[in-house]
Amino acid sequence: MRKELSKRNASWQRYANVGGSAREDAVNKILETYLMDNPNYVVTSKPRDLAHIYDGKWGIVPELGIRYIPTNKIAFLECKRQGNNGNAHERLCKYLTPGILSRSTPIAGFYNPFFFILMDGLAKDPKKRLEVSIWFDQDGFRDRYLLWEDKEIKTLIAWFNSNIRRCLE
Repeated sequence: MRKELSKRNASWQRYANVGGSAREDAVNKILETYLMDNPNYVVTSKPRDLAHIYDGKWGIVPELGIRYIPTNKIAFLECKRQGNNGNAHERLCKYLTPGILSRSTPIAGFYNPFFFILMDGLAKDPKKRLEVSIWFDQDGFRDRYLLWEDKEIKTLIAWFNSNIRRCLE
């Protein structure tokens, strides 16, 4: 794998980030549009709520945050995509470590505030799908990810309503 990565164009990350940012922006726009008539919800790109979770100095900045104002609870979303190679899905596992879960709970207002939208190769590749299902298809984690294979807006909204909304309200 290291040898394959070293052969990539030196600016491959820039192109990966452009593609990832476009999908992240699309998810952000879909959720903002869906929730725009409900003033109780605030959708934030790159929320800084966890930016100092590591002893007040360093932290993590998820891609999206959705706050429900009446309860002051916030859900954090990560949108990941990749082709056949890569480890974007593996990098999600840091969010579900005991230390991050215990430190994020008081900030978010509920246990395990992380949700993942997996697209492209992550949603279609049989090996990646199997890995994700083995990692996350347990009580308390099964509803935390969406394999958004069809990229239909109605699929994303239905997942939001049945999983994220019930945690926030």
